[in-house]
Amino acid sequence: MGENLGPGVAWSQAEKDGSLPIEMWATWPNNKALDEIVASSTSLDVWFGHVDEAIAYVRDDARNAESLRATLGGKLASLLDEATQRQRALLSQAPVDAAGNFKAAMIDKASAEEEPLAAALAADKQAMAVVQAVFDQARRDAGPLQSRYAGAAARFAEYRATEASETAAYAALSEQASRSDIDGLDGAEGAVLAAAREASRAPNELAAEVMALSAELQVFAASFEEAMAPHRELLATHGAVAPDMTSGALRSLSAMLSYVERRVARSDATATALLGGIAMRRQALRALQMDEGVREAIARSRLRKASEGFEERARARAAALSAAPPVSEKLGLPLLAERCGELSALVQLRPLCENAGSSWREAGCAVLRERFDAAEAELRTGLPRKIAAGLAVLREKGMAAAALDVAQARLDAGDVKGAAIAYDSAVRGAEEI
Repeated sequence: MGENLGPGVAWSQAEKDGSLPIEMWATWPNNKALDEIVASSTSLDVWFGHVDEAIAYVRDDARNAESLRATLGGKLASLLDEATQRQRALLSQAPVDAAGNFKAAMIDKASAEEEPLAAALAADKQAMAVVQAVFDQARRDAGPLQSRYAGAAARFAEYRATEASETAAYAALSEQASRSDIDGLDGAEGAVLAAAREASRAPNELAAEVMALSAELQVFAASFEEAMAPHRELLATHGAVAPDMTSGALRSLSAMLSYVERRVARSDATATALLGGIAMRRQALRALQMDEGVREAIARSRLRKASEGFEERARARAAALSAAPPVSEKLGLPLLAERCGELSALVQLRPLCENAGSSWREAGCAVLRERFDAAEAELRTGLPRKIAAGLAVLREKGMAAAALDVAQARLDAGDVKGAAIAYDSAVRGAEEI
């Protein structure tokens, strides 16, 4: 052990490069010559202190009896003998055998502490046996849960493999409904409802099983954590870590449940869309059976409703763009992602409103035409300037450069929407600091 290298560091290096037992000793302080050490009581006291540190670490921290024996009888003893002999040779008067006395005291002290150290090690072994018993019981308790998890995973794999056939069945029902006459639509509607119920039955059962198993695993994890709590300090002393028996399975079950929920939602949405399409086809077929005057009246009513709805949405969009974008609470910086989306949506409507005419959209287009040029200009130059100015403020405030660089890179690439999203994220992150 060097003067500037603590016993813990020296032990770790030796343990990494070799095996037990590990022998420890202390070198001369400040790399002085041996003659300078033995001629100075101060230097000897410093060295003796380092020796004490090395021995105390092996005895109290490493707690390894074989290494303690090797330390006391190895190079450290040789260094003490060498210091004693050199001190006797240098001093003309009868010297105080400091090194020899220290060695003798060290040996006596080690003899007195040998039995307590052995007792402490035996107590550690007994405590570790208790910990091992907790581990073994936990493994036995986890056995049935592991078997149920394997079963749930197998059923999930089977369910996931049916996605393509479920999609194909809905496509076939859609094709059937699109060709059915008004009398055949009832059967097509019933078939869609039956398909939707079947598509929900298996995943609902699987989801219930997954949720129940997840709850039991969480109870098991809490019980194991409680059983291990009294032994955490012992494990830390020996560099051991309590095994994680549940987090992987819980993550997997969560992913299964997420997939099931998304797929059921897609199935329900598909069935709802098909039923809506069947209803619309039924109305269309009935309209065909009416006389021409009735059909024209229905068409005019629908056009009027569509025109009024489009105009209402156009006025709401115009009002939203007339307001200033929201600002962050602490820094007062504008949040621009939502406005960027509104401006982009408005600009996309321009081709539909280019020419005034008798289109059912005309009332709404009349509200929007005067805003198209301003929206395009704001998207092209206004928003990029605001984003750049906001990024500059955030840099001045000491915001981490990584988040700001992402927004700047997207801005430089002309991706205003992506830059606005990244910029808003950086602003919100700065607000939380």
